[in-house]
Amino acid sequence: MVIDTKIKICGVTRLEDVLMINKYPVDYIGFIFAESKRRLTMRQAQLLTKKVRKGIKKVGVFVNAPKEDIELIADVCSLDIIQLHGVEDPSFCADLRREVWKTFSIKDKRSFERIESYKDVEGILLDTYVKGKRGGSGQSFDWYMAKDIYRNHFTVLAGGLNSKNVNEAINIVNPHVVDVSSSVEIDGSKNEGKIRDFIRKVKGYES
Repeated sequence: MVIDTKIKICGVTRLEDVLMINKYPVDYIGFIFAESKRRLTMRQAQLLTKKVRKGIKKVGVFVNAPKEDIELIADVCSLDIIQLHGVEDPSFCADLRREVWKTFSIKDKRSFERIESYKDVEGILLDTYVKGKRGGSGQSFDWYMAKDIYRNHFTVLAGGLNSKNVNEAINIVNPHVVDVSSSVEIDGSKNEGKIRDFIRKVKGYES
């Protein structure tokens, strides 16, 4: 089975980035509302999300935020998906009114044990465990540990993906979505050439 892998560009902070991404076959765009150099306020994100073209789903990234804050931001910014990177439990995820992707930091095989408790989330996001960080490390984990996860879960693969290794990652993990941020940047800003190269590798991938 080969999945038509979709693309998420995360950590978007500027209007020019949104307008540039709109030109390409990107499926998801991510806005960060947690501690990060790419963090946005609700009002900043609202201005950007209004400019996202139809057909690209808007994802909000949160870490241990109160449910009321998440729901307010999701409403104001018209988010399609809530991506949770903290210690949010299964009942917290189930209570949210939008599609939820729960992130799991992968260190070893035991890192996958918690996934089965989250039966009500629409997707699981696999990122690399780095002590003291909640994603955005730019490092990859051993993809072979996740090679069968797609059979039972809508799988989003993140962590250290770039145009040089994304085909290998797709071949091993067969994810539904690949999630990229820092590797398509130059000096902290999204770069059209890097995004174009990444998209070409993903969309041109053949088994």
